[in-house]
Amino acid sequence: MNSPEKILECYNLVAGDYAVERWDELSGKHVDRLLLKEFARANKEEGLCADFGCGPGQTTRFLHDNGLENIVGIDLAPAMVEVARKLSPQIRFETGDLLHIGFPPGHLGSALAFYAIVHFSLEEVRQCFGEINRVLKAGGDFLFSYHVGEEVRHFDKAHDKEIDIDLYFFKTDDIVQLLQKTGFRVIDAIERRPNENMEYPTRRAYVWAEKK
Repeated sequence: MNSPEKILECYNLVAGDYAVERWDELSGKHVDRLLLKEFARANKEEGLCADFGCGPGQTTRFLHDNGLENIVGIDLAPAMVEVARKLSPQIRFETGDLLHIGFPPGHLGSALAFYAIVHFSLEEVRQCFGEINRVLKAGGDFLFSYHVGEEVRHFDKAHDKEIDIDLYFFKTDDIVQLLQKTGFRVIDAIERRPNENMEYPTRRAYVWAEKK
């Protein structure tokens, strides 16, 4: 299991390299862009949106540029937040923990978490969903993505830097059940094949849910 310290150490270490690699990734991800544009359209008047696990802020910036300007990018790693602020100084970024979100109940109009749960066990995912449900207003949208499967893959190197972190894959049926148990209604749950020219070769899932 990944400890918060392991996750923090990993992403603080690779923040600069990660930003270079990922900043323009949405240009080749057509499904992601379609979903994010619709998410921005649906939520631009719904209050503050939080992009959890924002990394260098590429997704936060895309939403902002597509009309969802009332947005904050949140990441566990201070180094990621520092990079995000440099790349998009017009957008608010801050550190935060998905398992212990610092907002009061009902504070957010919507929430995003693209690949932000991939270092969590299923029990931690349930805790994460409970926290997001707590800070969303009634009817608030929650859109997130993850890798599809049942395995756990270990990585000890990234961008030529030594790391020690596990990547968790999830079955969509398990994710849907956890959402239902934590107070969400599932609107859409879709899967796609990877873009073999630019992505890690795993199936991807996207779930759009709504707080009951």
